[in-house]
Amino acid sequence: MPQPQTSIWGTILTCVEIGLNIYALQAERDQGIVLDADYAKKALSENAFQLGKERDGHVYFDDVKSIVPTYELAKQGAITHPELHAVAENPEQLVTEGHYFAPEYFGDFPPPHDDHGQAYPQQQTWDNGVFLVERPQGMQLAVHQTIAEHVLSDMALMHAAGHESYWFYPLNDCAIPIYELSASHPGVLAKVINEDSLLHTLCDDYPSYVGIHNLHTEEWGHIFDRPAPSSLFLQAQLDEAAGRNNEDIPLSPSSYSAQSQEFQTMQTHEPTDAFYEPSDGMEW
Repeated sequence: MPQPQTSIWGTILTCVEIGLNIYALQAERDQGIVLDADYAKKALSENAFQLGKERDGHVYFDDVKSIVPTYELAKQGAITHPELHAVAENPEQLVTEGHYFAPEYFGDFPPPHDDHGQAYPQQQTWDNGVFLVERPQGMQLAVHQTIAEHVLSDMALMHAAGHESYWFYPLNDCAIPIYELSASHPGVLAKVINEDSLLHTLCDDYPSYVGIHNLHTEEWGHIFDRPAPSSLFLQAQLDEAAGRNNEDIPLSPSSYSAQSQEFQTMQTHEPTDAFYEPSDGMEW
């Protein structure tokens, strides 16, 4: 079948044949890889084929999932466009990105390991590629470097220490990556037990970050300080603090009256008393 003349993503802007019956297509609403349907059924595995959308004799893989057919077709030598020569020569280079974009096909990121290639003695999986691990330096947040490239800011990376394919953050210096990861990784958001503490920690310990963040976001997404203890927004931080002083530090997040047990977003607002709302008449 010839290349598509229409697409499920709206008007076609560009369409380049990168292999026989294989097209790189850019349209109004999305872009990705489009294959002739009959060819796709023969060339792709069932798992890969299921990630596409079949319509009018073609199968569409959006910008995120297109890594899957690209990987399988490159392994078959079916990708022939000169600009994709590096991928055609070494399709395995796509696997790491595949863990991020298509974990249902490539699987999750492998967990971090110590210098001897062994799993850390205590290791909690928070999300795909995000872990809490016990290292010789203490409990630390571990974030796969591929995730960091796509999600974390330069200021977040400034506070990280790298080891193999992971970035590590001590619990007393992880507020920025926790804040940023919570917007895209539900497993990380679920670990934030005290949003007020997280926001206060950002304002108190990283004022430059807060200033830059607020400068480049709408007002509804600004970070504002909250009355709360610093660096007690994770259960692991509470546990460490309790170990240092069992009497002075509450053991349960419910001890904080200002804390909300459920919150839908990490975007914050000014306290309501910061706004003046005029009444119908003057008060004397």
